[in-house]
Amino acid sequence: MKLSVIIPAYNVEAYIGYTLESLARQSSTDFETIVVDDGSTDGTGQAVRNFIDSGRLANCRLITKENGGVSAARNRGSEEAAGDYILFLDGDDHVDPGLVEAFAQAADKGTPDIVCWKWTLVDEKGKQLYDFYRDTPRLPAQMSGADALRHVLVDQDMRIWTASVAYRRQLLEEEGILYTPGCVNGEDQEYTFKALARAADVVFIDRVLSFYLHRTTSISGVYNVKKFDFADAFKRAGAFMDGRPELKEVKDTLMYRHMIENYFYNLKTCLGSSDKVSIRTLMRDIDRHYPRLNEEMRDLIKRWTKENGNAKAHVRAFLIAPELYRMLLGCQQAAIKLKSRIRSTLRHATA
Repeated sequence: MKLSVIIPAYNVEAYIGYTLESLARQSSTDFETIVVDDGSTDGTGQAVRNFIDSGRLANCRLITKENGGVSAARNRGSEEAAGDYILFLDGDDHVDPGLVEAFAQAADKGTPDIVCWKWTLVDEKGKQLYDFYRDTPRLPAQMSGADALRHVLVDQDMRIWTASVAYRRQLLEEEGILYTPGCVNGEDQEYTFKALARAADVVFIDRVLSFYLHRTTSISGVYNVKKFDFADAFKRAGAFMDGRPELKEVKDTLMYRHMIENYFYNLKTCLGSSDKVSIRTLMRDIDRHYPRLNEEMRDLIKRWTKENGNAKAHVRAFLIAPELYRMLLGCQQAAIKLKSRIRSTLRHATA
């Protein structure tokens, strides 16, 4: 068995059939599918059983467990995997019919530690929302793990998503790479960064083979202080790069620019989830769950501003007062809503 596809599934009854159908349509059948039902309270488990019983997808099995989060579910699936490589696919995403065949051809080129490919963001109707590789120059077909990390973090011209990469199982086992149980944000980046840090070689397929479904109910669109799990996840990934001179620039970027960008991104999504959320409440919640994180981030941001001089307005506003940052963010969000209403009005007027 060349590839094990592991699907953690929690309350995705409405989507899991579409995901499994995309696997059933594969041009190559040299793979197994392991669905881990993570204590779903809807009909996810039965939907998977019905699909298995239909006989449309060979080598598919269902594992049920008590709810423990996506990281624990992925780890459980890894324990059960028999393939030479492991691919994690969420229960609401889908893949191109040629994925397994393209992967197998790439993996046969010297048995690389990691194989990755292009992907796009789509909505629930299948419409493409964004192509992250649209303006990216052609990447090398093969590179070292260190070079891949440099492309991802330093150059920012390579985006590896959970379902756009397959890992050699032996590498994961030898290096003890697992998802951190309980971590709900940044756990995928931590896993990928750790694997790349220890990978001798990475093969890149210059084709879109995976499709990330954007759902309005995802964690990114709600107020959830657990989003700030990312900080500890990045620290754990950074520790995997210690003692590697060729990864110094990568680690510095991860622990500095990437950390700051993700901090502001998660502040923005928490505050944007409701007009009633105050910045003071959010900062207090962060302090309660992650003691000293706000203090550490403020020190990092001060260093960044001093070294880069031309810091963006929202960064300078935050350093003056978090409330000023919240006010600026509110103005930006109001402007976006106004532009959207104007476009909608113009479309109806010309219809």
